[in-house]
Amino acid sequence: MSEAGEDILADEELIITLDQSKSTSIAINERMVEAEKTAKIINESRENYRGVARRGSVLYFVIADLALIDPMYQYSLEFFGRLFNRRLEKSGKSEVLEERLKILFDDVTESFYLNICRGLFEKDKLLYSFLNTASILRRNGDITPEEWGSYLRGSTTDFSENTNKTDYLNDELWAKVLGMEEAHFNFKDISHSFFDDKTKDTWKKIIRSETPTTIALPGVYEDKLSAFQKLMVIKVLREEKLVQAIKVFVKSELGPIFCESPPFDLEGAANDSTNNTPVIFVLSAGADPIADLIELAKSRGLGDKLKVLSLG
Repeated sequence: MSEAGEDILADEELIITLDQSKSTSIAINERMVEAEKTAKIINESRENYRGVARRGSVLYFVIADLALIDPMYQYSLEFFGRLFNRRLEKSGKSEVLEERLKILFDDVTESFYLNICRGLFEKDKLLYSFLNTASILRRNGDITPEEWGSYLRGSTTDFSENTNKTDYLNDELWAKVLGMEEAHFNFKDISHSFFDDKTKDTWKKIIRSETPTTIALPGVYEDKLSAFQKLMVIKVLREEKLVQAIKVFVKSELGPIFCESPPFDLEGAANDSTNNTPVIFVLSAGADPIADLIELAKSRGLGDKLKVLSLG
């Protein structure tokens, strides 16, 4: 082949190589653009569900703090993660994002309440429900740090120089009423209503009633105060009725199911367990779950496989 022919062939090969490189570059760029679009869609979808993750973190830290109440109440992050993922899979589905999010919020909150209550003593179930409610509201900003601090510890201000203008509150209660005014602007001048002729009779009824939570607060405070702020009022004026007020608070924020002690549900416990997760019964005197356990085994076709061994 002549040198001219070789040069032409080399040029053609170079052109083909450049065309192939150009095509490869275009394909790579198209894939990168597609990947960026996909990543953007994934990130947007993930952001839509971030609120559900936040709700899960709130519930987890409440559960983790239960060990401070009783050392028996210890739950691992692994247990929480498995249960959380199971609820994501088993909860109701919806093509509408807002409906799906509401389903997840309700399902996760209720499922964890029912599941954790199985392992709590009766006396601690309402406390757990209250901590759930308060923690969710605090995370959402509906309860400020000042309100929470006032509820737990009261005011640190010395009100000894402030004259008690009422004839039915002692000085200690009067100081607590003044302390509420520091917690939130909704309590502004609430102390004045305790000696105002138009409203003081209502406060007297609340202080003397056996069911103070059923009496509407006087003046503008019934409509202006949040459910937690009304709970703060009861804690200040009628602390012995706090359990009653907490039930009203939890019911108004999360629903009536969170005020009721869940019934014994062996079927639910079995559904939430796995083949390598034991179910342990902590029994009080006279309690015997064997009959329920046998009934559950029969309902699942495992009656002949159930073996009962007494260690007594």
